[in-house]
Formats: sequence, structure tokens, C-alpha cells
Amino acid sequence: MTPPLVKPDAPSSPATSAEAALREEVALLRQEADRLRRLLETAATVTWTDRMDDARSPISPSWTAFTGQPTEQLRNRGWLQALHPDDRGRVLAAWEQAKAAKQLFSTRYRLRRADGVYVWVLARSMPVLGPDGAVREWVGTCIDIQAQALGEERAAFLARASELFSSSMDAGATLASLANLSVGKLADWCIVDVLHPDGHFERVQVVTEDPALASLAADVQRLPPVPRERPVYPPAVALATGRSTLVPEVTDALMQAVAQDVNHLAAMRTVGIRSLLTVPLLARGHILGALTFLVTTSGRRYGDEDLQFAQELANLAALAVDNARLLQGARDAIRLRDEFLSVASHELKTPLTPLSLKLQALSRAVKAHPDSPLAPVIEAHVETGHRQVRRLTELMNDLLDVSRISAGTFRLQREDVDVAEVVREAAARFAPRFALEHCDFHVEAREPVHGSFDRARLAQVLDHLLDNALKYGAGTPVSVGLVVDGARVRITVRDGGIGISKEQRPRLFERYGRAVSERHYGGLGLGLYLTRTIVEAEGGSVSVDSRLGEGATFEVALPLTRP
Repeated sequence: MTPPLVKPDAPSSPATSAEAALREEVALLRQEADRLRRLLETAATVTWTDRMDDARSPISPSWTAFTGQPTEQLRNRGWLQALHPDDRGRVLAAWEQAKAAKQLFSTRYRLRRADGVYVWVLARSMPVLGPDGAVREWVGTCIDIQAQALGEERAAFLARASELFSSSMDAGATLASLANLSVGKLADWCIVDVLHPDGHFERVQVVTEDPALASLAADVQRLPPVPRERPVYPPAVALATGRSTLVPEVTDALMQAVAQDVNHLAAMRTVGIRSLLTVPLLARGHILGALTFLVTTSGRRYGDEDLQFAQELANLAALAVDNARLLQGARDAIRLRDEFLSVASHELKTPLTPLSLKLQALSRAVKAHPDSPLAPVIEAHVETGHRQVRRLTELMNDLLDVSRISAGTFRLQREDVDVAEVVREAAARFAPRFALEHCDFHVEAREPVHGSFDRARLAQVLDHLLDNALKYGAGTPVSVGLVVDGARVRITVRDGGIGISKEQRPRLFERYGRAVSERHYGGLGLGLYLTRTIVEAEGGSVSVDSRLGEGATFEVALPLTRP
């Protein structure tokens, strides 16, 4: 039996080998495409493609899953409806520009999720070109950058809030700015409650984003004060205990549980609270008030990050409110002090008048008996009494002037004045005092210099400067000069006394400013302050040139002509 013949395998044809290689290459390409698709889905929130020959745009299961838009809604730029209304025009313009230039499309916008909440995304797309250079399709991604955008937005918000808080030192204005700034950015409604130092509650601000709800906002602001015992209403909890309250989802049952009365419950239902956040205003361990943010219309719901940010904002506001209260307290204290100084000055001047009259009567009695051996002694004592009365009168007048300046009632009564004559009269008043101190005193004011000034106030300026030179001149020569410099007259008072250090000079003309210890030199520290006030009211300036241990030169420059 002849065995069967076995045919050897026929060699594969070139066509068969090429087909197998092609199938293998296609499989590899599919694997690579699948890998890239999965990589994109991992790295991006949304991937999409816009095929130029397809009326549907964009085509992406992930777009539909993220936005909730069905495929049929994507036709004729229907995808724009998933963007925030404020972003649509800008994004469409950028998209058309990129398409026309066949260049990268890259922009940020807010994209609505399926739950209705808008989140920031970074959209990037590139064209896919065919062999002829024409665009076959666009492929793109939308990456979720909500955390980054929110961080930037909140940092800008805090910077703006800090700017507003620092621009006003009034607590009411600070809280009003805060409420208006918060509405639209953080909440649909903002409620500001204040706990005053005396313990009573006040609802100072209720702001809503919708102007049509102004009447309802007024009703909410008129709600009765919060109870202090066992509070459950979130603002009351913050005011009584300093604790925050976060309610992501407000239910009707919750509103019934926290309502203070029927009217309060009705108001909350009318407002339509969906999410609530209340944080206390705390400063230096004290509760100053509470901020309440409400979501009523949007799909937003508050979370822990919102609570943390709201507390940071509340800390800024509380610091501003506390500073404003401290400033107001300081102003009240200054006002009371000035009122006291005014009353005290009047009261202290009252006994000086009869005392001065008694001294004058005593002086006349002594002069009527010049042969009495006690006459010279009594006359000397009377003159000393007159000097002290004049000194006390000057101090009281200075205090009265300070109170007038603080009250805004300080006025000048100008007339035609010979400045040289006023200088000579002041020098004559001080000449005996300089002689008593054995201090050389020289005055150079011979030629008349006329101008429109308050004569009494100008004399007061010279009295303060000469008194200063006598007190701090340490017995050195004192000179007074008067010169005309163009349209201004310059008065200089120079001494060679203890001088003034560079560090002390800036505060020398301030109220109660002193360059020396009050233990060694008397006075109230008001003379140079009043000098500066009078000279500046006359349209002039006063300056000092001095070095420690080398004396001082004060110069007053006054305008001789006025517009």
C-alpha cells in the first residue's frame, strides 16, 4: 500500500503578510487610542471633540455626564447653554477667533454641573488637520480648576474687604460695607447682628441680592431681639456663645425648630433659606456680633471650606469694628477732656478777677501811704501777685483756646495792623522779666510793616515765643528781628540756650508736645501748639532751627497780601 503523499505548507503570499501586519498595527493603534482616552479621562474632567462634518458639537459622553446635557441639545452651539451666562459671549468670541486662525483655543469659564452648580474649568482645544491642511476636527479638554479659582477669588475678596475696612473707622460703615460686599459673592442674603457693650442686641444690616426683596429685608431686620437663654437660632447661638453654625441643607423642620415665634417662622419660609452659615465676630476675647450668610436661589450649598473662609472674613471685620469702637471711645474721652478743660478754665478764671481787683486796691492803698516803712515790701509782693495772676490768666486762656480749636469755634478778627508796633509792644511787656533774669534782650523792629491780621492773636504768638526764649534761653542773650521778604514778613526770635534735639523737633508744635522734662520746666506744652495754629490760620508758617546745646531760632512767616 502506497503511503499518502503529504503536501508541504505553501509559502504565505506577500498580500497575506501585509494584511496581518496591518491588522496588528490597527490593533496597536486602538490600544494606544484607548490608553490615551483613559489617560485624558483621568487627567481632565471633560474631553470632547468638535467634528467639522457633524452638526452635533461637542461630541463627548463625559460632557453629557458632567453637564447633564443630552446629545440633541448640543446642536447649533447648544453647548453654550451649559456655560455661565456672564461667560458665554467672551468664550464664543475666543472660540470663533481660534477657529478662524486654526490656533490653540484656551480660556477659563464657569461650567454648570448636572446638579446646577457652576464650577470653574480651564478649556483647551487644538485643531486636527487633514493632509490638505484643512481642519478635520477639534479635540479638547475641560479641566476642573474650581479650587484654584476659588482660592484666587477669596484672596481678592479678602484684599478688597481689608481695603474697605481700613478706609473707614466707623463701625457702622464697616459692617455696611461687609454686608454689601458679601452679597452676590458669598451669599444671596447677608445679615449682620451686633452685640453692644451694654449687652443689648441690634440687627444693623440685612442685605439681599434681589432689589425687589427690599421690603422683605426690612421685615427681617425688624425681627425681635434674640433670646439670651438657651438659644437655638444660629445668630443667637453666635451672639450668646461665640459658636459658629453650618447648615448645608435647611429643611422646614429645622426652621420650625429654631424659629423664635410664628412671625419669625413665616419670615424664614418667605425668604426661602436653602443653606445657612453663621460666624461670630470675635475680638480680644469679646463677642461683638455675628454674620449670617444665606443661600436662597442658587444650587450652592455651604461646606467646611466656606465656614473656614467666613470665619477668616469675620476676624477681619471684628478687628475693624473693635478698632473703630476703640477710636470712638478715645474721641469721646478727648471730647469729655476738652469739655472739662473749658469748664475748668472758666471756673478757675472766675476767682482771678476779684483777686486782681484786690491786688489793684492794695497797690493804690500802698501808694497812698508812700512814707510807710512797709510800702516797698508790700509793693513788691503786690507786683509778684500781679505777675502770677497774669500768668494764671494766660494759662487759662491757652486752655480755652485749645477747647475752641477742638470744638471748631476758633476764629480770627482781622484788621489793619502794624506788625512792628505789635513786636515792640510785646518786647516792652517782657523787658522787665528779661531784666529780672539779667538777660540781654535786643529788638530790631523800627520800620512800620502793615498787614491784615488779628492783633490780639499776633501778640499771643509773640508772647509764646518770648516766653519760650526766656524759659529755655538759660540766661543767654535773646534777640527779636523783623524783616520784609517780598510779599511776606518774617519774625525771628533767637536764643542761645539749651536747644532742641533733632528727635524732639517733629513733635515740638503738637498739642502738649514737650522737648524737655516737665520736672525741670513748667508749662502745659500748649504755647507752640497755639502758635502754629494761629500762624497757619493767618496763612503763614512757623519753623525752628536748633541744635542741642546751641540755642534755637524760631521764625514766623506771614503773608502781607491776601487773595
